[in-house]
Order: sequence, then structure tokens, then C-alpha cells
Amino acid sequence: MDKTIQAAGLRCPQPIIETKKALDAMEEGVVTTIVDNPDAVENLMVFSRNSGYTANHTKIEDLYHVTIEKRKLSACELAVNSKSLVILIASNVFGQGSDELGENLMKSYIYALTEVEPKPQTLIFMNKGVIFTTEISEVKDSIKQLEEAGVEIISCGTCLSYYGLSEQLIAGKVSNMYTISEKMNQAERVIRI
Repeated sequence: MDKTIQAAGLRCPQPIIETKKALDAMEEGVVTTIVDNPDAVENLMVFSRNSGYTANHTKIEDLYHVTIEKRKLSACELAVNSKSLVILIASNVFGQGSDELGENLMKSYIYALTEVEPKPQTLIFMNKGVIFTTEISEVKDSIKQLEEAGVEIISCGTCLSYYGLSEQLIAGKVSNMYTISEKMNQAERVIRI
């Protein structure tokens, strides 16, 4: 089953999300995503590599056609893809530089987590990152969606207290440094944001 997605003009990460939805809906086949800029091409190529798909791209006039092939995974490949992953979010900004840009990138990242597979096993929020699990969060719907999808949500209790947010937690549970350290040590992979 082959599918074409018209993603020209869509902002990041929407072309990847639409492509992923199409790939998820098929057992195997080819998805061609049409985008209008080199950054979207690179993002789709990275997504393809990280997901274990084969991909290539061509430019036709002013548009780029990114073709991604999905095949059935072997039992060994499935086991590798399902390793436990813990993501530590220790800030309300993604990366260094402009705080405004970093805040927008972080919101986009948390939203993207609701769409990617496999989902992380655990999300740990520390320092100013704890704002995302509280009532003042601009991504609280995404956090709740991740929790409903089975992702364990943990917030540092000391951090919530420091920022005066202890009474505003809306998702997950409050934890301590011992439990957080234990979760990170037991994980097969830990990503710090």
C-alpha cells in the first residue's frame, strides 16, 4: 500500500507527524511526503533513519519528494526498538540561546512525544521543567495524553516546592531524588533535555 502526503507549507513537526501516522496505518509499503524546504527533508530523513526505515528524496521543481519504505521488522529488531527509555526534562527551554525560541522548541518537543513510537517509559521533570506537569503548563494536554498512553510521569517534589507549584500538579506523581536516580539507573537509555 503506497500513500502520498502533501505537506508543503506545514510547520515542523507536522510533516513528520503526518508521515508517521501514514506509516503506522500500514503493515508495509511506501509513503511519499512532499515538502517545500530542505529542513523538512532533513527532518524526515533523520526520522526515517531513527525509525529503521529506508528513505530517499528528490527535488521536482520547487518541491521535495521524500520517499520512505516500511517493511516488517524481525523479532530481534522489535526487541531493540522497545528498550526502556527515560527522558529527563530539567528545563522549560530546549537548548541554549534564545529563551523564547527554546520555550517554543520545548513545547513542540513535548507535543511530538505524543506522536512518536515507541513512547518513552518514563518522563522525569526536574528544576524548571516541573512547570509542564502543573496547571500553568501550556502543554498540559500533551502531558495528560502521554500519561493516558502509559508513560510514567514523575515530578521532583523539591523542585515543585521551590517554584511554589506543589498544589498545582495535574499529571503524574511527585517523587524524590532517590527514586529519580533509581529510575535513571535502571533505564537502558536516558536522554536529558
